[in-house]
Amino acid sequence: MSDAPTDSKSVAADVAHASGTMSRLLGQSAGQGRSVTAWRVLSSLDRLGAQRVGDLAIEQRVAQPTMTGLVIRLEKDRMVKRQDDPKDRRVSLVNLTKAGRREIEGYRERAMNVLLGGIEGFSEEDQRVLARSVALLQQLNNQIAAGLDS
Repeated sequence: MSDAPTDSKSVAADVAHASGTMSRLLGQSAGQGRSVTAWRVLSSLDRLGAQRVGDLAIEQRVAQPTMTGLVIRLEKDRMVKRQDDPKDRRVSLVNLTKAGRREIEGYRERAMNVLLGGIEGFSEEDQRVLARSVALLQQLNNQIAAGLDS
């Protein structure tokens, strides 16, 4: 490792590029034909529970008609179901089905196996560095999330 000063702007660009590339590659290798957005929606529903289509659209940064189309496709595949929102009958909530939960669990397992296959080829020292990097990335994620919440 070099003792040269770190250029924070270059590190930020490299982290953004590497994380975007990893997300895309995991989606391609573990996604079984579903879009990365579809997997993110299923994952969000798994983590957070039922959500409105509009809220899913905002979270995924897509137009509401785009999200409506995705939800319709996921409904046809029996991954999600819609039900009336008890707080506002004019809108519906999107829920993950049991089949959807199995799908997202399978996706996560396939993605983990893809990562594991690469990580196992690293030296022990590189694995320790990667483990420390993961902790730092999570800390960075928490800082970014806190900034979004304020």
